[in-house]
Amino acid sequence: MTKRAMNLGLALVLAVSANGMQAASAKTKLALSETDTYALEMAESACASQDFSALFEAMARSDMVRAKYSAPTINVVTDGATKSVAADNYADFPIALLDYSWVTRASVLASEADPAAVIENVEKELNQSKANQWAVEWQVVRYGPPSEDNEIGEIIERIGKPGVLSFEPYDGCWRLIEDFRG
Repeated sequence: MTKRAMNLGLALVLAVSANGMQAASAKTKLALSETDTYALEMAESACASQDFSALFEAMARSDMVRAKYSAPTINVVTDGATKSVAADNYADFPIALLDYSWVTRASVLASEADPAAVIENVEKELNQSKANQWAVEWQVVRYGPPSEDNEIGEIIERIGKPGVLSFEPYDGCWRLIEDFRG
C-alpha cells in the first residue's frame, strides 16, 4: 500500500468518525425531553437577565441544567465532613419542583418508584452576597391545613437538619460550588 493510499484511508476513517460524532450530537439534541429543553432555555434567559431565582428554578426542574451550571467539582459537606465530587458524579441535588411546590428530590424519586411514598415539602430562602454569590438555604418542613388566604397552610414542623446550596458568579451567570447538609 502506498503512502498516499494510507493517507487517503486515514482521511476517510477520520471523516466517517467525524460524521458519526456529528450524528451522535444531533441525536443527543433530539433526545432532550421537553422539560429539559424548556429548562435549558429558561436557564439561558435567567443568565441573560441576571435572574438567579429563575436559574435555580430551572436547576430544580432539570438534571441537564444542574450539570451545565455546576463547577467541575462540587464540595459536598455532610455533618462537617467535606468531599469533592466531580460534577459528572454529583447526583444528589436535594431540591426539586413538583408542579409549583418545592420538594425534596429524593422524595420525588421515591414516589416514582412507589406512588404511596410521601412527598417531602421544602422551605427555601435565597440570599445574595455583595460579591453576587448566592446561598439557597433549605429545610424539609410539614405544613398544616391551608387557611382561607394561604393555599398551603403554615409551617407546623421543621424536619431534619437544614442545608445550603452555594453558587458563585461564573461566565455571566452562576454555578453550583457547594452542597452543605447539617
